[in-house]
Amino acid sequence: MSEAVRTSAEQIREAMPCSVAMPAGTGKTEIIASLAALAAEAGQRALILTHTNAGVEALRRRTRRFGVAANAVRIETIASWSHHLVRQYPQLARITVPTYPDWNESKVYYDGALRVLTSGIMRRVLPASYAFAVIDEYQDCTTRQHALITAVGEMLPLSVFGDPMQAIFDFDADPLVNWTADVAGRWPAIAISIAPWRWRGHNDDLGQWLINVRDDFTLERPISLTGTTAVRWIRAEANSYASAVRVCRDIRNEHGTDTIVAIGRWARDCHGVASRLNGTYTVMETIEGEDMVAFARIVDRGNPYEVAAATAQFGKDCASGVADHLTSTDVKKLRAGKTITHLKRPGAEEAQSRLSALLDDPAPRRVRDALIAIAALPRIRRYRHDAWSTISRALSIACINGTAVETAVVELRNQTRVTGRVALPHVLARTTLVKGLEYDHAVILNGDAHTPTSLYVALTRPRKTLTIISQNPHLSTATLTRPRRG
Repeated sequence: MSEAVRTSAEQIREAMPCSVAMPAGTGKTEIIASLAALAAEAGQRALILTHTNAGVEALRRRTRRFGVAANAVRIETIASWSHHLVRQYPQLARITVPTYPDWNESKVYYDGALRVLTSGIMRRVLPASYAFAVIDEYQDCTTRQHALITAVGEMLPLSVFGDPMQAIFDFDADPLVNWTADVAGRWPAIAISIAPWRWRGHNDDLGQWLINVRDDFTLERPISLTGTTAVRWIRAEANSYASAVRVCRDIRNEHGTDTIVAIGRWARDCHGVASRLNGTYTVMETIEGEDMVAFARIVDRGNPYEVAAATAQFGKDCASGVADHLTSTDVKKLRAGKTITHLKRPGAEEAQSRLSALLDDPAPRRVRDALIAIAALPRIRRYRHDAWSTISRALSIACINGTAVETAVVELRNQTRVTGRVALPHVLARTTLVKGLEYDHAVILNGDAHTPTSLYVALTRPRKTLTIISQNPHLSTATLTRPRRG
């Protein structure tokens, strides 16, 4: 670690309890990892909690780079740590939870964890386990999580890091904390040196531009994308995906060895663009894998018509070129219980046969066989590798162990939650999935569609080049209630 980062970490360690507000790209992850390194050097252990699995992955990578042993620091999401506490102390939590968490029940885990933390025993256990606690991305804490962290702060020296401009997880009924009243009012703010480190030596102009536009966000002034060389603006074409496909392809051709992220506001946009890029970009999936779980449930229910149609549709949703062999009409025929083996499509005979066979036997092994046949279709390119791999492995597990496919999917996604996603060089993702991650280049697919906080997070992902596709060269930063879409 640099001397400047070490000095900031020591300053924060001495000031605990405290709060630290830092813009994106100004060294927050580096400082938090340095705090863990300071604890390890002293033979101590730090507890670091954040909100997203992407954030956990980034912090683990940085602490490893600083030589912090895995057993010298605990880094988890607040949700997973809460589930751990409830699992460890079910009597204190007054609830019993499964080994593999159901994240739809996160609020139950938070409430149970709070009961554990406010019990007398934890006043001995927690200080014996950790020297201090660090909470990252605190602007995304809900009032429920805030109560839990407040309890931790009564037992451990505590520092919270965050940036109100990056509060993008505001879709829960449980409201987010107010940084001024709930955070700085409880844990005194500490000021440290701020510099756009992410862009240093890569694109200093972009880094300074991103620091400067924070004033626009604060004052809700439109951000002008003209008259600056720091970013490139592309006017969106009438065909909603044409501009995005062209720009993503051009950037990959020019910077193929660099990391590239194309950021969409909605999942359907990410899938739509990826399907037109012929597998050169991969879609980043949610850890929960909602549509994987939905498909698994259809297989488990065992309705042959629905299983056959869903299997064909899953193939179409995961790979470019499948639609040339399996049309939407084919899916409708399967859903109506009609075979498609009579259709004359050279190279698709095996897939047609396997899908039609599901109308008689929709067992998981038959679904797996059908997906294998779809994967063998000519000229297809998968762009949802994670979804395809998860479903394929879950079907195999179900065949071997007789377990429900949904159960296998949930277990596999929980493994991913622990181990982290495989880092891929060229990805399409929603803002909520790349928060806390860094890339060399970023393309914002639909700049007009973002909320202010989502837009700011998207703008600050790349360190070398930023390209924004929008209908208007002046992006709104006014706080609006926008419709929610999938």
